[in-house]
Amino acid sequence: MKSHQPRYAIRKYAVGAASVLIGFFAGAHVVAADTPTTTESPATTVPTQPNESESTISLNEEASQPAVEKPTAPAPIVDQSQPTLPDRELRVSDLDRLIREEASSVAESDVTTQPTTAATETPAKDPDQEEKLAKKKIVSIDAGRKYFSPDQIKEIIDEASKTGYTDLHLLVGNDGLRFVLDDMSLKVGDTSYSSQAVTDAVEKGTKAYYDDPNGTALTQAQMDDILAYAKSKKVGVIPTINSPGHMDAILTAMEQLGIENPHFNYFGTKKSARTVDLDNQKALDFTKALVDKYAAYFSGKADIFNIGLDEYANDATDDHGWQVLQASKHWPGEGYPEKGYEKFIQYANDLAAIVKKHKMKPMAFNDGIYYNGDTSYGTFDKDIIVSYWTGGWNGYDVASSKLLSELGHQILNTNDAWYYVIGRDKAGSGWYNLDQGLEGISKSAIDVVQKNDGSKVPFIGGMVAAWADTPSATYKKDLLFKLMHAFVDKNADYFVADLEVVEKALSEAPTDLDHYTPESLVAFTAAKKALEGVGADTTRAEAKTLIDHLKAAQDALVYTESYAKEVAAKEAAEKLAMKKVISIDAGRKYFSLDQLKRIVDKASELGYSDLHLLVGNDGMRFVLDDMTVEANGKTYASDDVKKAILEGTKAYYDDPNGQALTQAEMDELHAYATAKGIGLIAAVNSPGHMDALLVAMEKLGIENPQASFDTVSKTTMDLTNEAAVNFTKALIGKYMDYFKDKSKIFNYGTDEYANDATSAQGWYYLKWYDLYGKFAEYSNSLAAMAREKGLQPMAFNDGFYYGDEDDVAFDKDVLISYWSKGWWGYNLASPQYLADKGYKFLNTNGDWYYVLGRTPETGGGYIEKAIANAAATPFRQLPSTTYPETSLPMIGSMVAVWCDTPSEEYIEKNVFDLMEAFANHNKDYFKADFTALRKAVATVPTDLDIYTPESRAALAKVLDSLNWNVSRAHQDQVDQEVATLTQALAGLKPITQVGSLAENDVKALVEDKPSLEIVEKELDFDLVERSNPDLAKGERKVIQAGVKGQGLEYVEVSALDQSRKVIATEVATEPVAEIVEVGTKEVVIPTTPSVEAPVKSDVLVNKVVPDPSTPQVISKDQPVAPGNTPTPIPAAVEKEVRSETVSSNKQLPETGAESALGLALLGAILGAAGMDLKNKKRD
Repeated sequence: MKSHQPRYAIRKYAVGAASVLIGFFAGAHVVAADTPTTTESPATTVPTQPNESESTISLNEEASQPAVEKPTAPAPIVDQSQPTLPDRELRVSDLDRLIREEASSVAESDVTTQPTTAATETPAKDPDQEEKLAKKKIVSIDAGRKYFSPDQIKEIIDEASKTGYTDLHLLVGNDGLRFVLDDMSLKVGDTSYSSQAVTDAVEKGTKAYYDDPNGTALTQAQMDDILAYAKSKKVGVIPTINSPGHMDAILTAMEQLGIENPHFNYFGTKKSARTVDLDNQKALDFTKALVDKYAAYFSGKADIFNIGLDEYANDATDDHGWQVLQASKHWPGEGYPEKGYEKFIQYANDLAAIVKKHKMKPMAFNDGIYYNGDTSYGTFDKDIIVSYWTGGWNGYDVASSKLLSELGHQILNTNDAWYYVIGRDKAGSGWYNLDQGLEGISKSAIDVVQKNDGSKVPFIGGMVAAWADTPSATYKKDLLFKLMHAFVDKNADYFVADLEVVEKALSEAPTDLDHYTPESLVAFTAAKKALEGVGADTTRAEAKTLIDHLKAAQDALVYTESYAKEVAAKEAAEKLAMKKVISIDAGRKYFSLDQLKRIVDKASELGYSDLHLLVGNDGMRFVLDDMTVEANGKTYASDDVKKAILEGTKAYYDDPNGQALTQAEMDELHAYATAKGIGLIAAVNSPGHMDALLVAMEKLGIENPQASFDTVSKTTMDLTNEAAVNFTKALIGKYMDYFKDKSKIFNYGTDEYANDATSAQGWYYLKWYDLYGKFAEYSNSLAAMAREKGLQPMAFNDGFYYGDEDDVAFDKDVLISYWSKGWWGYNLASPQYLADKGYKFLNTNGDWYYVLGRTPETGGGYIEKAIANAAATPFRQLPSTTYPETSLPMIGSMVAVWCDTPSEEYIEKNVFDLMEAFANHNKDYFKADFTALRKAVATVPTDLDIYTPESRAALAKVLDSLNWNVSRAHQDQVDQEVATLTQALAGLKPITQVGSLAENDVKALVEDKPSLEIVEKELDFDLVERSNPDLAKGERKVIQAGVKGQGLEYVEVSALDQSRKVIATEVATEPVAEIVEVGTKEVVIPTTPSVEAPVKSDVLVNKVVPDPSTPQVISKDQPVAPGNTPTPIPAAVEKEVRSETVSSNKQLPETGAESALGLALLGAILGAAGMDLKNKKRD
């Protein structure tokens, strides 16, 4: 916090023992330190440790101040559990020890222990409850150094009112002066200063201190509104105009108005930037007149007015201003301010009189009042309320709180253990950081005043404070509120109950009590009645106890037997409704359509809900038909974009199995997955994992799209390159347009920013270079784009609120795919932190990751470990948490297959084994296998009128009882349903002639109305060989991969005997032949002559004589011996084989005369059933 360290030795934190004045009573004649320091408010005095080499202090020595420069690159992150503090600062261990010492000074007999009460009892009343509730509970805001807008102040008032604070302490004059009255005119002695002149001078002084871009000062109208708003919320306002220190803006204003030398000047060599000279009467009179002006305004609007009085000239005397003021008594004629401390007492009493004149109580900080416990200099006005913030440190010996209380001053406990300096948001970020303040609150209660000399010091209340020592630091209301809440929770018996919390607890209690047994309702009813009695005289602690009792009684409620079954069914249904996702990294590695279909098949079989398909992840392996991109004021042609993306993907990894899926293939995959009950979640990752797209952008003329830090990133886009950002957004928008009617969720990635160029610290680098806001803006724009297109935006958790910090805001509608809490130096936001902000999760726990090719020796993610973790880690357990102890809002879980090294072999069995392990371990969440049941249902006759009413009724009862929401844990139930349905179908009995059910009765002549089934058949593709004289003989090259076709059989099924008959066939999708070039070029290799063994043809009838001028057609399943010259076949056989091959692959066999009759019958069937054959044809 200090620019450099004070010359005087150790500042102790909250120490009761008085220290000896260095230099005064050890023989020194000069007490001033000559190193200029930044004088701090009560919030900012930094306890420090001495340098051993400075045990003897040369008071004329000029200390050098090291230059502080921002490094060109951030230093490596260290373990923040060991915060790095300046060499002379008090260590956390010292803080712990001193706080314990301070706490131990209060007798244990003074601590009230509340008796434990049963859930059905009302907690015993604290005899001091009324007194505790009457104490002031104040939050302090440094609105003098830093500008706070009226809206920000109102938000703080709202939170104070909601949490039970009584007052807002508003420092409007503290270094800066950020509140200006309508009439600022002053009459000081014989001199009059016009309102405009004073206003301009104050504004100039405040801007000279810090020109806040958010605003300079509040107006009187704004303050009127703030005071009225606070009154409506029953929150008092305590204003502060600090003097004679912390007057930077006022001192500058006085100089602008012609008052000479208003600054305190130490021995003519060290001028204070913030403290008035008590020997400059004109400056003192001006200051008093200004304070009087503000006191007059707040009269009738406030009960207390703080006049400051802290840290006199600490910036010019190295924190020994009070010693300097007292020095002339001990060393008269040595150049110290003559009767300086006496003048300070008079000045303080004059200000107190001004405040009292305006019907308010004066308040001041403690450090200057009876400094060193010395009462011989004079008497301070006893009506001054002492805001006791520090017990001092070595060389800064303040009066004890016990002494000040005994001298008649009321004490407001403003313990600096509770301080937070805005911008110091975590341990290691400087003294008075938030973590330090929270720890201080947890260890020091409101009734423990510092330096109490072992006594219980009476106090009027407590004040927690947020200071703005660095006014340019970003104010984060959530962090201030966190501090406020911690203070409330620690001192809950001093705060009135929050009625909103009480009402919420009551509203969450069950109202339909018929669902519970009468015995269990007794305790619940009593607990609820007790909580309903909470009022204005109930403390927060008491209310919390009552709420806990109600929740305990609520948890102990016992369901009735019937309702217990209903609840169990509901819980089971909620589990089954959760998403179960298998993720495939099809961006790095090429997965064929057939491979993906097989994964879909397995997912459907096991009860998964979705396939998460990363088509853009390092590589970009899905290309639309139209890839035209409109961006940067130009049109990037479709063919150019396609070419660039494919070249970029090849540059990342040229997969020999293929480069990218086509739109037609994706259409087919979507249709196939939909038919199997599997949803599709597409992912195009950015701004990281963009290897292929970065190359593509360069080929399209976009220069330097890569992020650059320690090195140039190969994976990540530069967020400051507008052309690259615009192109990427437009491209992702095209993919969103394609998937918007095929999916409900779109993952836009945002993980691992520039980890390859920053030693895996990309987010830290973004913050260091003030680019984190750019990332948030980029992420939010993609989220908004997805939402506009009707898609649920999803992203990986890495970049969201990195480090549990909210210095930027992210779109709250994003579904978080939470995969990792991070690792050393990679401090990702915790699940709880994100949940508290309202996010929901798709649990993507990294424990379940399988990375192709990994082994125990090469790193984590190997298949055995992934399978073991899938069995050991609960479905709802997010990383870094335990379940069910931590249960956060989530829509489901995702197990993932990654291809970090895309050349590694894809082993389907490993993937299927992982999917099965995850499903089998979480059977309650996965649906049972209904394949057999669906097949059985498909055999139910369409016309049941021909069967007896009894057998029809029996079948109907079975059909109505079928439960399609059964988990894998109860597969036996489904199997039983299949058996029951099969038995009911077998029991269908046709109606007899006379309606009798006698077994020997003659059956009626009934019309057989057959049903029609359409059966899909795969059609093998042809293998066409072409001679290539440029290839070496025996070499083969696939020119076009074969694709199987689809045929349809129309099968007539008898309603009477279930007999089946094929009546027509159709080719729905023509197979695509596989074309292979076969080398014929002779390569002469001198070798020992050998006789080739004759090649035995396993399927001679399917062999075709190769003809250099005619493509060779071979059945796909026929084995081929590369390099061997085919054995000639007689022409007659060849003709027969060609005819047979074409017939078998182009259409299904005709049925001759029966075909025409079958088609006629088919027409009759379709007409009778109201079916349209065209609608049954598959695309």
